[in-house]
Amino acid sequence: MDKKLINNLLEKSQEAFLMAIEIYNKPTISYRLEGFAFFICNAWELLLKAKMIQNGESIYFSDKPNRTISLEGCVKKVFTNEKAPLRKNLEKIIELRNTSTHFITEEYEMVYIPLLQACV
Repeated sequence: MDKKLINNLLEKSQEAFLMAIEIYNKPTISYRLEGFAFFICNAWELLLKAKMIQNGESIYFSDKPNRTISLEGCVKKVFTNEKAPLRKNLEKIIELRNTSTHFITEEYEMVYIPLLQACV
């Protein structure tokens, strides 16, 4: 187990969580829903990778040892119950992030607020 790597992942995860919250709490930023989704997904990915390493699991692709698995891969490995509320919530936030990355997200903040709060 690489404690230095785990600590680095956890520190970066905390920073990403804080960035997500700071962006969302700035009412003058019109892109805050998307920004929150980007940073909260990054935070969760780093957190889950630290957890996987701590559990002795690999975070790398077996055929590409320099490439780490995606957030979706981490979620599937750590939260094996497909019906677990946390997993379902993360999957919805990932979907929001992916849509925001590749297209325009309609601003339905009232729809997303419960998801965002649960994700934190």
